[in-house]
Amino acid sequence: VSFWAADSDPTGGSAPSSTIPQSPSLGPEVDAESFFENLAQNQDKEKHVAKPQTPAQSTPAVQVSDWNVGPEALIKKALMIGDLPAAVECCLKSGRMADALLLASGGGEKLWDKTRQEYLKRQTDPFLKTVGYIMTHEFETLVSNSDLNEWQETLAILSTYAPIQKYPSLCEHLASRLQNEKFDIRAAVVCYLCAGNFNDTVQIWSNMVPSQGSLTSGLQDLVEKMAVLKFATEFNGHDEMFSRKLTQYADILANSGRVTAAMRYLLLVADDDKGAILRDRIYNANPHAMVGVPAPRFPFDRYDMRPLFPQHMQQQQQQQQQQQMNHHPPAGAYGPPGHRPGYPGMPGGAGGAGIGPPPSRYGPPTSPSYPPGPPP
Repeated sequence: VSFWAADSDPTGGSAPSSTIPQSPSLGPEVDAESFFENLAQNQDKEKHVAKPQTPAQSTPAVQVSDWNVGPEALIKKALMIGDLPAAVECCLKSGRMADALLLASGGGEKLWDKTRQEYLKRQTDPFLKTVGYIMTHEFETLVSNSDLNEWQETLAILSTYAPIQKYPSLCEHLASRLQNEKFDIRAAVVCYLCAGNFNDTVQIWSNMVPSQGSLTSGLQDLVEKMAVLKFATEFNGHDEMFSRKLTQYADILANSGRVTAAMRYLLLVADDDKGAILRDRIYNANPHAMVGVPAPRFPFDRYDMRPLFPQHMQQQQQQQQQQQMNHHPPAGAYGPPGHRPGYPGMPGGAGGAGIGPPPSRYGPPTSPSYPPGPPP
């Protein structure tokens, strides 16, 4: 930086030897501590600034009824004389449902049930109608009027509130509606399972076509499900579809050499004709492998093939045998021991008498004659 210095004024006057330019003024000097203190004070002032207050919300005016005129006067008079049924009736007719329920709660069980029933009858909301069915234990009506698109909710209500004795029949009713009205077979199966209905569940399962795999694998899945359901429901009756499917599957197992598994499945079904034949065949094929399995009954009927005589012929035969035993000839009647009775005209017979064949009318036998031939 060069400073301009003039030894003499061009005008002839004297001037300072040097001149330094000065910077403009920046205001009063402020230290760091006072700066941050002022900043904090300004923030506190902003917090304590009064906010505009919102106008207070106006409370709705309480409507006060005049109990000296109209239906209110009748309700008041009925209460004064202790006639709660009349007071409740006036409340119901004037549309004061809450007041009717309040008064009915102190008038006994009969008045309460009547008032509650009237209240539920006037409800148009479907869910409140369902609540009414639950409170009045009208579960049959609930199932009959329920929306089948919401069958899960209906089943949940039955599982929660229905009596144990009526629960199976109610589930069967819901399943029947789903099967016949909505044609929802899978939903019907769920309801039948909840009801423990073995026969209808097996019938629906048997009519279902397997989605994948062969017919044999589909039959195996069906048999396994039916066997599990049988133990779960403790079913001990006879079901034709169950017996036919298990017998068919056991036949496949037996033909493939798995006789033990086949016999185990056959023991689950009733002892019908077809199952008895297969059981006898499997048992006798390898009886040593059937440990703990009782011998099955013979599956065929037994018949006595001996000839049968009429009763009178049997009696005659028995009489003849008895007579022969009673009239046995005494010893020596036919001569001494070793004597052989002869025939008539033959020596050695007793007096020449005897019993023998009649004489031949062709004469005595002759020696056979042969045609002449060369000598031997």
